[in-house]
Amino acid sequence: MISQKEIIQELIAKDKNLEKILDNTKKCPFLSNPIIKEEFLFFELAQSIVGQQISAKAADAVWKRIISSSKDKKELLKNLSNSKLEWARKQGLSERKYNYIQSIAKKITLKQLSLESVKDLTDEKAINFLSDLKGVGPWTSEMFLMFAYKRLDIFSIGDIALRRAISDIYNVQKDDLKKIINISNKWQPYRSVVCWYLWEHLGV
Repeated sequence: MISQKEIIQELIAKDKNLEKILDNTKKCPFLSNPIIKEEFLFFELAQSIVGQQISAKAADAVWKRIISSSKDKKELLKNLSNSKLEWARKQGLSERKYNYIQSIAKKITLKQLSLESVKDLTDEKAINFLSDLKGVGPWTSEMFLMFAYKRLDIFSIGDIALRRAISDIYNVQKDDLKKIINISNKWQPYRSVVCWYLWEHLGV
C-alpha cells in the first residue's frame, strides 16, 4: 500500500499550493483500514447527521453527550433504537435529527438496512444509496464515505469549511463552485486526504 509520505509527494507534484497544508507529521485517519461492521458504520453516520448545519464545536459537544451513556458502539446502536425524544432533547439533539438517527438505528436493528452493503458500491452509487435515507443528503453521505469507509477520493463541494479553506489558499471566491471543483480535480485520486488537511488548516 502506498505510504502517506508518497501520497503527499504525489499531491504536491500535482499542485504546489498544497505545500502550505500537507504535513506528514499529522497522520491522516483516512489512510487507516475501515471497520466494516454495522455498529461502527452507524456510529459514523449518526455523528455526521448530528454535525449537519452546525459548527464542529457544537456538534462535538452534542455527540459526546449522546454517546456518554453507552459503553460501546453496539450498545449505542441499541440505545438509540429504543431511545425517547425527551432524552435526545436533553442531549441537545433536535427532534428532526433525532427522528432521522433513530429511524436508521431501528432499520439496522431489524435488518431492514445494511450499511455494510455500501462496501460493494462505487462512490457515486454509495452516495445515491445513502441519500435515499431520510435525513441523509450528499454532504452527510460524503462525510460517511470519508470517515467510515475511508474512501480516498471524495470531495464535498457542499462543505462550507472546505470552500473557505480553498478560497483562502487559492484566492478564489468561496461560492465559485466551478473553479473550486476544477482545483479539487487536480488532487485525484486522493481528494479525501486533501479535504482532511484543509480542515486541519482551518482548525475545525
